[in-house]
Amino acid sequence: MQLVGQFISTVGWLGLALIGSELGATLIYDLGQWLGYRLIGARVVQIAGFRYQLSRVQGHWRWQHPLTSYPHLVAEPAADTTRFNYAVACFGGGLFSLLVVVLSLVTLGQFTLSFNLWLLAFIIWIWVNTLKVGQLLPMILHGRPTAALNFRTAHESAAAMTAAYVTERAQALQIKTGRVADLPAAMIVLPQGGGNQNYLVVRQAWLVLVWGLQHGLAMPDLLTGLSRLEPSFDKLPPVDLAQYLDATLYWNLMANHLSPQILGWYRDTGVQQLLQRYAPLTNYKLRAVYAWRVDQQPALAQTLIKQGLKAAQRTQNVTEVDWLQALQTQIEAS
Repeated sequence: MQLVGQFISTVGWLGLALIGSELGATLIYDLGQWLGYRLIGARVVQIAGFRYQLSRVQGHWRWQHPLTSYPHLVAEPAADTTRFNYAVACFGGGLFSLLVVVLSLVTLGQFTLSFNLWLLAFIIWIWVNTLKVGQLLPMILHGRPTAALNFRTAHESAAAMTAAYVTERAQALQIKTGRVADLPAAMIVLPQGGGNQNYLVVRQAWLVLVWGLQHGLAMPDLLTGLSRLEPSFDKLPPVDLAQYLDATLYWNLMANHLSPQILGWYRDTGVQQLLQRYAPLTNYKLRAVYAWRVDQQPALAQTLIKQGLKAAQRTQNVTEVDWLQALQTQIEAS
């Protein structure tokens, strides 16, 4: 009890109200997401929290401690594409949070208001749930698009809606098996007319790259497909931009394409900050291949690979383990 008292005195009652509100609102949002997924036949395969997550790996639920995380659920859409309702997937949690906000406001109106600590705590509760309606705060802080932006972007074209479905299937498969190689070939083919500025299509293009690597496609073909994408950087959410830059830089450095543009991107301070924040796991192999190809420091590269392997194995990311081990083998053989 003394420890609890010290914690409250340090954080303060309002700080405690903020922490409790955030945890409670997150649970409510996740419950709404879960119900929405059930309605469209999707199965939850990951429950992520603040730096910890529970994932269904190889048929078993396992605790994981990733390098970065934010509260959300990941679900595998039904194989029947007609059951895929992206509106429900995007707004299931938000609708639940909106209901809580409405009920809280109604409850607030039933009492005679006097300015005190309890009123401030209740206002904090309403405000945090209001942010959760659109997953505004966690999405913005973690560089991810809000549910509303995802929904609007998916409806820009049929290709974008297809990309939304395919990438959700791929994300679930990556969690379950550590790879995306088991996706049918027809599912990873980029549809026509999607536009290279639609970030959902960019996500699917990244999936094509990963799938192709896991099926042993030739490096020149993969690099050609990657450079053909050329997305508009100002239209990509930070998470997608980091993923695109990481792939472009890494596979060009692997192929020893040390062009001024590639080296300039890598050395750019803004790019480095973006990669370290939004792609911390994949950044290990990027730094390692740069140390090997450009700085001619294979020992440093091996150290970075070992650190990356430890982080990837902690979250059962088999894809990243495979790539790091392949890079390690190439450095040892050089």
